[in-house]
Amino acid sequence: MKFITAFTFLSFMLLTDTVVNASKSKKSSKKSKKGSYSSKSSKSSSDDGYGETDHYLAATVDTVTWGYYDPNAMPKISMHSGETITVEVITHHSSHDYAKLIRGDPAVEEVFAWKVGETLVEKNEPKLPGSGVHLVTGPIEVIGAEPGDVVQVDILELDPRVNPMTGKTYGTNSQKFAGYHYNAAIGEKRDGTPYVRTGGTEAITVMEFIEDEQGGMLWGKPVYMYRFPNMTLPDGSKHTIDNNPAVTIPHEYDHGYNGELLSPDPIVYPEGYDGFTVTDEGGIVYLSPGLAGLDWKVPLRPHLGVLAVMPNNTANYIDEAATGGASTIPPSRFGGNVDDWRIGKGGTMYYTVEVPGANLLVGDTHAAQGDSELAGTAMETSMTAKLRVTLHKADSLPAMVANLNFPLLETDEQYIIHGFAYENYLDELPDASTIFVNGTSLDKAMADCFIKTRNWLMDTMGLIEEETIALMSMGVDFGVTQVVDGNWGVHADIPKWLFDSSDDPFDYSCTTSKTPFRRGLSVDERRLVFEKHGVDASPEEYALDMFHRVSGTKPYLPVHRRVAERALDAKIKFAKRQMKTDEYLRYLSKYFD
Repeated sequence: MKFITAFTFLSFMLLTDTVVNASKSKKSSKKSKKGSYSSKSSKSSSDDGYGETDHYLAATVDTVTWGYYDPNAMPKISMHSGETITVEVITHHSSHDYAKLIRGDPAVEEVFAWKVGETLVEKNEPKLPGSGVHLVTGPIEVIGAEPGDVVQVDILELDPRVNPMTGKTYGTNSQKFAGYHYNAAIGEKRDGTPYVRTGGTEAITVMEFIEDEQGGMLWGKPVYMYRFPNMTLPDGSKHTIDNNPAVTIPHEYDHGYNGELLSPDPIVYPEGYDGFTVTDEGGIVYLSPGLAGLDWKVPLRPHLGVLAVMPNNTANYIDEAATGGASTIPPSRFGGNVDDWRIGKGGTMYYTVEVPGANLLVGDTHAAQGDSELAGTAMETSMTAKLRVTLHKADSLPAMVANLNFPLLETDEQYIIHGFAYENYLDELPDASTIFVNGTSLDKAMADCFIKTRNWLMDTMGLIEEETIALMSMGVDFGVTQVVDGNWGVHADIPKWLFDSSDDPFDYSCTTSKTPFRRGLSVDERRLVFEKHGVDASPEEYALDMFHRVSGTKPYLPVHRRVAERALDAKIKFAKRQMKTDEYLRYLSKYFD
């Protein structure tokens, strides 16, 4: 029996409602410079303001699925090409801190409730044996979508879900058994002891999403850290590792920063949350305050960890539940758990449709993550996304998606190609669930990403293979997307500037020099050093004269002048280092005050 709440009724009304007066902006493909194609269009004025979309899909026990792609699931909502939709996502990590991520939020309370005596399959939101971990919202039908078509998903907004009781947003990071540090190639901690996967070893950090008074993002800040305990669950079973997000950690108190208790009274756990017992002597081990100083912060990069079209080949995934479908953990050609932090606001994803209606799924929202997602998780945080979905029919696909067999990301500045150890593991492996053993290879992921990037550049930009290889070597960045999701991922970052026919310089803010100027010294700094050392000549004259004196050759070629310039720069830098700092600054002020 599922809880009946006012929120459930409201959510039902929202998910079935269509906003009549919202814009039905249609997007058309447009050719960009040098033969590349882009389907991105500018944001329409009707999209300003959060929530003003054609449709709204709330996250409830009726609209989320826990841990698997269910090809038999009926769509929870339908939309036409060009329409917008707001989609709620609940993080599967909510169970790490009941007081901060569950309590006071009726929808989250309902999803995670697990009564004493119930099995995982019998609880409010079933967690089937053999399934993955993520709560995915959907499916969302795109009317008219057929296999072979391409859906374009524009991420218009991505906002943190605020807890109604605290007025704040929290998330957690778990150093899970799936983390890279547990990889057999690593195996040991710095002190030489092995990483073990037993209760009391996996560290969990509770994080706060910090904003300014105007709602601008600042950073993610660690609140406290603890070790996942050994426990007894509502069904009487024992639990030792953090591999089942339906397990709520029964903290006795609501913990804040620096060991502060946010309330002097113990947390009262209602029915559905009163069946979890810590069996470790001494209770939960807290690493802060004390061992962990937590004097650091992380950049906020809100993004969708899971965004997918429904795969058409889940039957090959062998799990313990006949209707389980494919786990949400491994990504593949249909997208899914790609875990690329660049899939955030302003980004556009493209997927090839595999089943009628496309049946989009959204989940696993992250507030922060680095490339590799090394520990096995990011800053897992509930969020709400606003999306625009556009359908491109198979008989009129733009060149950039005409041969699409991978999830493609486009931003204003770049294209991102995603490769995996197995491009299509659901078909490539006799037992697709063995991907967690077979897919842990960066060599395979790099090879797959290389092939996809080469082919995409040749098909989309009209390059021959030799120039494609040259361009990839000099202008494309390959990076590790994740090494924790079974099917490891590598991505290729292709700057759009590479094909820009204008004379605009590259954005050197992303390089170590931060500037397009190659000289280490400004004209004023050169003049300053010359004046200090009594040189009565221009820097250019001095450089050419120095070249002639050293080489015995008159600098009549351009290469000679370049060598002279570099030699002069080196000499001036040496002279500047000999000047006292205060004297140098005093002279410098004459030119810059």
